[in-house]
Amino acid sequence: MATYETDAVGYPLDPQMRQLQAYLGTLAGMWRNAKRKGKVERQAEIVQEYHETMAQLYALGWDDALDIDAELPDEFLPEEYLRRTQQRRDEP
Repeated sequence: MATYETDAVGYPLDPQMRQLQAYLGTLAGMWRNAKRKGKVERQAEIVQEYHETMAQLYALGWDDALDIDAELPDEFLPEEYLRRTQQRRDEP
């Protein structure tokens, strides 16, 4: 459950949070493109930037799930994100 203000569809009202969340979607698309082209080194750079962006979101108080198209495959997602989303699924 969000502890920050959201719009009608659940996106943060905070412009910085919203921008960072959107950027994760951009990074995920860039990662898929690099994977398709076989650019392993570029994929690793994108994963690092993705993790840094997630850390910035968490520092701002963000605690939500991303749209599926904004996620990387589980093995590349930050452990913190996986832990938090699993906890949400486990809640009654």
